Amino acid sequence: MLEPINAKNSRETQANFAKQQSGYHFDARQVARAARVEEAAHAPESATAFAVEHKIKKPKASAVAVRHAGGKTWRDDTLDQWPEGDFRLFVGNIGNEVTDELLSHAFGRYPSLARAKVIRNKHTNKTKGYAFISFMDPFDCAKALREMNGRYIGNRPCKLVKSTWNDRTLKVVRKKEKKKAKEQKSWGITA
Repeated sequence: MLEPINAKNSRETQANFAKQQSGYHFDARQVARAARVEEAAHAPESATAFAVEHKIKKPKASAVAVRHAGGKTWRDDTLDQWPEGDFRLFVGNIGNEVTDELLSHAFGRYPSLARAKVIRNKHTNKTKGYAFISFMDPFDCAKALREMNGRYIGNRPCKLVKSTWNDRTLKVVRKKEKKKAKEQKSWGITA
């Protein structure tokens, strides 16, 4: 069972996590928001009142699902299937025998596991050799990254890396382009 999060406990936990995982991106606001959403989910009769009181809104599907990579922009509706405010890991070196269920079972010891998805070729239904794991708690995500990297899932040792899926959202791409243009202008480079 989860302990209630108080301000002192939360600050200490966040400080410890920052010390241990300085290489992993940690956003305290996302953790606090995920905890509030999880609390509301356990009390369905007060969930609506809680959401209204704390102004929790679901993100616009179009803002999340518009992607940009390789000079192309497209809408990716599969992103709506993933939980909001999650912490995602890329799982590489996955064999063809690995399924979503096997992947979920392998990472099942982490209580905040939200979703496991093996990416498959839509024509042959064979794996593309990678998968994604989603956690609601950054501590579980970091713990899984440390403990499960190199462990065998199916017939191969998996390689875990923090997922960069958010770097391809249109908002982030435009922000990077503006920053790059500003740097080039300061260096005297014109495009």
